[in-house]
Amino acid sequence: MKRYLSFGGGVNSTALMLLLADQSIEFEAVYVDHGADWPETREYVAMLQGMGYPITVLESRRDGLVLYDYYWKHRMIPQRFPRACTVEYKLVPLSNYMSPPCVVYIGIDAGEEHRIPRLIAGQRQGEEKLFPLADEGIDRQGCVEIILSHRLPVPIKSGCFVCPNQRKSQWIAMRTSHPELYCKAKALEDRCNARMEELERAPFYLAERPLDQVAMDQQPDLFGERDMRPCLCEL
Repeated sequence: MKRYLSFGGGVNSTALMLLLADQSIEFEAVYVDHGADWPETREYVAMLQGMGYPITVLESRRDGLVLYDYYWKHRMIPQRFPRACTVEYKLVPLSNYMSPPCVVYIGIDAGEEHRIPRLIAGQRQGEEKLFPLADEGIDRQGCVEIILSHRLPVPIKSGCFVCPNQRKSQWIAMRTSHPELYCKAKALEDRCNARMEELERAPFYLAERPLDQVAMDQQPDLFGERDMRPCLCEL
């Protein structure tokens, strides 16, 4: 029976990949590239591949478009509920690739067990989802220790740069470290809300408030602690 690892390029899935390899379990790690992950995640996946870790990369498209371009075309932004972006751009491509009968390893760590019943309930016939990290009592810190024990850098939290579930600190970090991505996110939010205004509906935000407020774009940098390079949104 074919064995797969749902690989996202973050801490948990990286630790699980290393754990399975250490246990001499044969599996195929599969990463879905929808074109909107943070650059650090895509670079980390490429680094692992360059070091000899076999990772299959699926290019995910919808109507021929990467995730950002699809939402731009339809003047929408990803929503927390329902998470159509996750379903259409990650879960569906993975399901299409991982044909039953098969085993799918998922990086749920100890402390996240509440997520497991829902994932098991969504199993297809002939598919078995397994959670070795949780089963072996390995928590988030344990995952970090596994990665460091293999002399690898610890990856950032994986995710899309227009994900509405990002913390405020992540938006602020994006504004300073990746202003080009922040500007793309803000432009998408503005484009969506221009449509909402035409439809006389309430605005949608990627965070709990307009993105420039969340990222403190309008606040003066009194102490020179933030690298607020000019935004390119108007270009």
